Amino acid sequence: MKQLQKIAFALTLFCFVALLLLFLIPQVNFAIHRNDYKKKTTPLPKETVEILCDNFSLEKEDKLCNGKKEVYAPDFFRTINSDFKPYEEYQIESSESATYEEVQEKIGAFQFKCEPTVTTGDGFSYFLCSYDLRGDRFYTIVIFFSYPDMAVFRMTSTSLVYDY
Repeated sequence: MKQLQKIAFALTLFCFVALLLLFLIPQVNFAIHRNDYKKKTTPLPKETVEILCDNFSLEKEDKLCNGKKEVYAPDFFRTINSDFKPYEEYQIESSESATYEEVQEKIGAFQFKCEPTVTTGDGFSYFLCSYDLRGDRFYTIVIFFSYPDMAVFRMTSTSLVYDY
């Protein structure tokens, strides 16, 4: 009986450690590689930072705008996302999200591509546009607009990863 208890304890301990490792390994990997993009792109030009700070009405003391550190394109994603309020993410009415015109007013200068409108099987129509704050196509912000109301319903970002 004691032998069976030892085996049960060992199996339980093994399972606990295995689950702990399965959870921790991705977290550690993320922490280690979180800023890898800084090795593959360069900070935003000062003029770009000034334009974005002005367009999003950020204070001069804001960490993105005060000039005390280098600012990269991904650093602005949260600011842009919270300003445009994609209605799918925020679970709000589409009328409370930014429109295509409002997006263009703030980051239209950084747009490099828009896709044609797509209609899904359930009749929902949308199009997406891509924006590159740096101009190197390394980190892009993709904004999905519902059609015909032209409201932001989803935002995502992508970064190219080169292994060199």
